[in-house]
Amino acid sequence: MTTGSHLLAETPQVDLAVLAAEVDELEEYIIKGDVYRTLRVQTPSGIQMVQMSAGDLLTRLYRLEAVREQLSPEQRSRIKDLALAARSTIYSLRTRFHDLLKREIKTRLDSLNWFLDDVVGDPKRARVEYPFEIRNRQRIQLMAEELAEDLTPELKQQIARVDDRLRLIAKPAGFLWDNQLEPIFPRERFWYLYVSP
Repeated sequence: MTTGSHLLAETPQVDLAVLAAEVDELEEYIIKGDVYRTLRVQTPSGIQMVQMSAGDLLTRLYRLEAVREQLSPEQRSRIKDLALAARSTIYSLRTRFHDLLKREIKTRLDSLNWFLDDVVGDPKRARVEYPFEIRNRQRIQLMAEELAEDLTPELKQQIARVDDRLRLIAKPAGFLWDNQLEPIFPRERFWYLYVSP
């Protein structure tokens, strides 16, 4: 089944430029404590306004590390350096970073719940908007994994409730996003990218 819309992959070059900007801002971002921060980033495709968040940083790092072997030695080295810098900053401000992750998970869960409330009874709209809205669930996945034992029972329950709601409207489908991303997001780990309302 086609969804009528899909999410295009960022190029590794764009992801690298954005990740570099996010890593440069990371310490200040964590200390300031706002869940979202707008960055103006010069990328190979021009200037982009990017909404930085802990979940976005983790997602870009995840995507780049997944395609690392396909990139040039210089790009691989840059990814390694950025990952080390990000991990060092996160480690030094772990409690604050984990607090930001918990707050971001909550906002993304709220967004998913609002989406599910809004599309009840409108399957066509649900199918069109789902590939974009489900980015929230993917980011929640990586943030929950980063939190590990610090993920609260309350947040675990809220994630499970959203997943139950998604399963109620979902039917099996092919990979929802750009096919280039499919190897990076396997079905076993990211099941919600292989279903559609």
